[in-house]
Amino acid sequence: MGLENSDIEIDHRHIFHAAPILFLVLKPNPPKYTILDATDAYCAATQTKRSEIINRGLFEVLPDNPADMNATGVSNLRMSLNSVVEKKQPHKMHIQKYDIQVTTENGICFEERFWNPKNSPVLDQKNEVLYIIHHVEDVTASVSMQNEIEKKSKLIEENDARINLILNALLKFTTLDFSERLKTTDKGDELDAIVVGLNSVIDELENHIQLLKNSNINLEYANKELDSFSYSVSHDLRAPLRAINGYSQVLMEDYGNKLDEDGKKTINTIIKNAFKMGALIDDLLTFSRVGKQDLKKVTLSMNSIVDSIIREFTNQEQKNTIEFIVKNLDDVEGDSSMIKQVFTNLISNAAKYSGKKEKAIIEIGSHKEKENIVYYVKDNGAGFDMKYYNKLFGVFQRLHSSSEFEGTGVGLALAQRIIKKHSGEVWAEAEVDKGACFYFSIPIKY
Repeated sequence: MGLENSDIEIDHRHIFHAAPILFLVLKPNPPKYTILDATDAYCAATQTKRSEIINRGLFEVLPDNPADMNATGVSNLRMSLNSVVEKKQPHKMHIQKYDIQVTTENGICFEERFWNPKNSPVLDQKNEVLYIIHHVEDVTASVSMQNEIEKKSKLIEENDARINLILNALLKFTTLDFSERLKTTDKGDELDAIVVGLNSVIDELENHIQLLKNSNINLEYANKELDSFSYSVSHDLRAPLRAINGYSQVLMEDYGNKLDEDGKKTINTIIKNAFKMGALIDDLLTFSRVGKQDLKKVTLSMNSIVDSIIREFTNQEQKNTIEFIVKNLDDVEGDSSMIKQVFTNLISNAAKYSGKKEKAIIEIGSHKEKENIVYYVKDNGAGFDMKYYNKLFGVFQRLHSSSEFEGTGVGLALAQRIIKKHSGEVWAEAEVDKGACFYFSIPIKY
């Protein structure tokens, strides 16, 4: 394409600086971890200048927010970097709250940020760590949006509970046995007391109804903001991703014979991460659409749905053998495509996290429990530590590093959203290295 290879001399540092990815190159010298280089994108995201941060310690440049007594960003990042130096393997961190310093008219202050970091070693010929690549994604906007929606939803639930209490109190007032009470007390005083009580209850009820209306308005606004964010993700991020992927492949095809192994590895990493970002965008859009999509309820043959998913798995290449044990599954009413998505995500997770077992066993079954049918997907894989359970169904939350198990961190959140839309619940039980069991319930009639 264009000029011959002999006419081009590639400036790798210029390419690195211009890459639209948040990269730092660190010296593996704990505890300082000196900054050796940074992309323009990283400097822009952290509001720093390359000339001012080069040859300085990472934590000197980016300290914890001193006003946040519970800040763990520095300590968590230092542990991750130490792990890379000791084990000489990449380490993927969970989403971190890591505020950045900004200069305003009133002086220096800190802005709240959420980052999705990964630290990877660059090894020399002696298998020693030469550099550490610190790669982060700024996920502040999506985390803030999720927190806002959860806050509004919780407020609505609390108001619903208050209204139910008030309605019950109102019901008690309206069912008083007036004839019996009026026989034993002054009629005028008794009626006055009842009227005052009823008026008080009605006033409180009206106040809570207004609060509920305000909460619904705020929630509607948050949903519109989420739609806007999804549109931006869909249209504004895809174009630069295509450019990153396209130009990286052109660079590899046309000038690959001039690159050393480290150069080729760097370009392949860019291409791989561009594809990963594309998959993440697709998952985010699916997650967003589920909230607005209407349910198309039909009677579902759950065994047929699961069988079709398993057939897709058996047609794929697997590093290990998977034994599927499928019990007789109860049928239920629901949206066919949505429920298939839930089973696909749970079975995919079970297969993925059992990938290091010589023989993976995945069991799928169901049972009736009160007014619900409970379905489960059980595996004998890596499992997880139950003390991190509260992160399990969050968007972007991962309990294992991507170097161990690939994924976008959206699958379980999507499954939970779908099941809640069916008026059901999702939960899990697990033990490290002994597998996990994911459950979801759907009301028999809803």
